[in-house]
Amino acid sequence: MDEVEAMARTGENVGRAVGTGVRSAREGAVRAGKAGRTATKQAIARAEQELTERGLSPEHLPELLAQKATGLSRDDLAERGRKARKQWEKTRKDWDKKTAKSRKRLAKNAELARKELAARIDPAPKPRRKWPWVLLVLAALGGVAVVALSRRPEELPIAEAEDFPTHEDGLSRNSDARPDGDR
Repeated sequence: MDEVEAMARTGENVGRAVGTGVRSAREGAVRAGKAGRTATKQAIARAEQELTERGLSPEHLPELLAQKATGLSRDDLAERGRKARKQWEKTRKDWDKKTAKSRKRLAKNAELARKELAARIDPAPKPRRKWPWVLLVLAALGGVAVVALSRRPEELPIAEAEDFPTHEDGLSRNSDARPDGDR
């Protein structure tokens, strides 16, 4: 026999052994499951028998367990649970209101801080007052009005017709019309 045949037979033998082991493990698991179910049924029967000996039924067992654990009946526990949920809802609503107020206050403070920081980093120029310029313009207009009124010629009263000089008096502008004839 050469090495290849020996290795093939060894592989077959190992495969057969592994298959047998898996099958027996599966059968053992089934037997263990059946034994567990049987033991559970027996434990349930024994527990029910002991409960009936004490005058209890399996339906009362959850209530008894709750009463032993907390000292209260199931109805009392249910009432306590309702009250606790109601109180929790009320508290949560109060927290929501407080949280909303805190958020608003925080947002307002953050905005003020941002504006203050921006003013420190890049201060805005102070707004210029316009009223001194308005006063200056009004004073200039007043000065112009005074100058204009002071240079205006005075009006002469209207003279009577005989008060006017005539060309015969020699006061005419036209030199040809003068009686002396000087040019």
